[in-house]
Amino acid sequence: MKNICTIFLTVFLFIACSLNGIDEDKSIIDETMTVIDVRTEQEYKKGYLKNAVNIPHGIIEEKIAALVPGREEPIIVYCRSGRRSGIAKKVLNEMGYTNVINAGGYKMLKKQEQERERK
Repeated sequence: MKNICTIFLTVFLFIACSLNGIDEDKSIIDETMTVIDVRTEQEYKKGYLKNAVNIPHGIIEEKIAALVPGREEPIIVYCRSGRRSGIAKKVLNEMGYTNVINAGGYKMLKKQEQERERK
């Protein structure tokens, strides 16, 4: 029974890490993607990812077409925790944008960005 629990826990942790994107060597963001920080302007001014554009989640529907005219272009959205970027992703999907990724929280993404720059 102990071995089964150990195996189950190991598999569970592997799957959880895979689903959460915990891989220090890889990032879902690359130079071909439009990166949108959907936090408030005040949050954005305190720090943001390289090449990120600030469009708060509450006005993304009004501003997105000027930034990303093609509905198939890759878009990454992020916020502080992933909640607001989830809302923004849903809005964009409902508008017909088909290639939107909710990258989650700023701190984790900033850490990945800094790791890549060190290499």
